[in-house]
Amino acid sequence: MSARLWYPQLDVYDAIRRMCVLLQYFDEPPGAERLYISDFFLANPPLLHRTSMTAEVRKSFMELKIPRPDKVFVSFPSSLLLFHKMEPIQKEAINALKGRGLLSLDDYKLGKVVLTGKTEELFSVDVMSSEDEQGLCTFLATKFSSQSQIGNQELRRKTGLRRSF
Repeated sequence: MSARLWYPQLDVYDAIRRMCVLLQYFDEPPGAERLYISDFFLANPPLLHRTSMTAEVRKSFMELKIPRPDKVFVSFPSSLLLFHKMEPIQKEAINALKGRGLLSLDDYKLGKVVLTGKTEELFSVDVMSSEDEQGLCTFLATKFSSQSQIGNQELRRKTGLRRSF
């Protein structure tokens, strides 16, 4: 019998789950790129250690007690390489959500990713995520990639991640 490792970063269904849970934590709807970056770090939390943060944000991050990349079982490639490898999975997840009426198409056309009312019933934060993941979602949406605190260019600079749309 052969065993296979499961990589949640490369699973469309897990990307859908992560994005729906994560979107419930943002105070204001994020753009697609901001959501993709936040989802990337939700799927790969140890890689947050490789980003640039202010002292206040770093302190909040350290309270989450996320292990460093060299202290986890899986070895991580460069963040940029993994981010680009996740691109088709993330886009497929967004398209699936749009196709099933779980994302507002009008808002998406305006550059914002907004869940419809149906989604909150299907993707309850308490059911679809652990306490640790909820803490990480709170950190990502309110401190690390909050649009009111950091612009898109600054987020790209601090993470080293970017995609052309």
